[in-house]
Amino acid sequence: MSSESSAHWNLDKYQQLRLPHPDHPEDGHTDVVYGVHLRGDHLVSVSADHTVRVWDLRTQRLMYQPFIGHTGSVISVQFDAAAHSDAIITGDTNGDVMIWRFSTGEAVKTIAKAHHETVLALHFDHRYLVTGGKDGKIRLWNRHSMGVNHVDVPQFAVKPSEGDRYEEYSLLATLDDHHAAVLAVKLRDNVLVSGSGDRTMCIWSLQTGNVLHKVNIHQRGIACLQYNGRFIVSGSTDESIRIYDMDQKAEIACLKGHTDLVRSVRAVFDDDGDVKTVISGSYDGTIRIWEQVPDSQQWRTLHQFHLDGFQASVDGHAAEDANRFGDRIFSIDLDGNRLVCSGQGPIIRVWDLILRALDK
Repeated sequence: MSSESSAHWNLDKYQQLRLPHPDHPEDGHTDVVYGVHLRGDHLVSVSADHTVRVWDLRTQRLMYQPFIGHTGSVISVQFDAAAHSDAIITGDTNGDVMIWRFSTGEAVKTIAKAHHETVLALHFDHRYLVTGGKDGKIRLWNRHSMGVNHVDVPQFAVKPSEGDRYEEYSLLATLDDHHAAVLAVKLRDNVLVSGSGDRTMCIWSLQTGNVLHKVNIHQRGIACLQYNGRFIVSGSTDESIRIYDMDQKAEIACLKGHTDLVRSVRAVFDDDGDVKTVISGSYDGTIRIWEQVPDSQQWRTLHQFHLDGFQASVDGHAAEDANRFGDRIFSIDLDGNRLVCSGQGPIIRVWDLILRALDK
């Protein structure tokens, strides 16, 4: 994401939306929304109500009926609507992973007991799916059928269960170096970064399966991270966000201000790949937008969104919802000028930050 995004945000006046649309409450989840993933005009949400829902943000309506198939709370989600991928992948508290077709809503495959406990994190590209579990394991799966000599088969992969081919979504390897739940995984090219409740982040080679480097910069467990090939932006139970430079092998910034666990982070990178803006969501009920102080290594909070303030502005039920669900933030996502958030309730919040929204 380029620097153009944050340069055109208006943080004083902006359009606020919610899912479900106030006129169509029947579209909404019936329990806590644990995860959201946003791309363009499409958003996929997952919930403790065991469902997966696909939204069109232009209409604030569901594109399909809720996806039914999980037997536990759905915690983790990623989708890719491109025709060559056409996938939504979700993970639940029973350790199961489900693959759905984005274009139709069809359930394609279930990986039963991908983990012995909750699938807390997942990330995929065109080659691999990586999952992280409460059991402390990281598992690597192939997304497409391939022979044992295929270029995308890592040298440390286990042998196929039958024959000389890996069927799609076969288990290629289990990575086992963390000593607590794995809450975040991000892969890019042949590098995987994982974050765990054991306070460490591991940087793995997907060619050898070895830990290239172990990062220990937080005082408590890692709850979330983002990685762009050089910088890791991580959030923790220690209430801070840290920026780590893999080239320098050093922490270059510590962002403090939240008063509870930082559960979700997103970053805007400039055209050179440097971290320009950081957005964080916390159990303290706030989303903070951070920027670096000019000519300084320090970072400051540029703006805060409060869930209670948003809820009061859209339907006046802030106190009622706070009593029922609390105001923890579980997941945020950002694409272009849209910011979305799921908190400890069924409502999904959407902010359109672009200046042109004011001219409508």
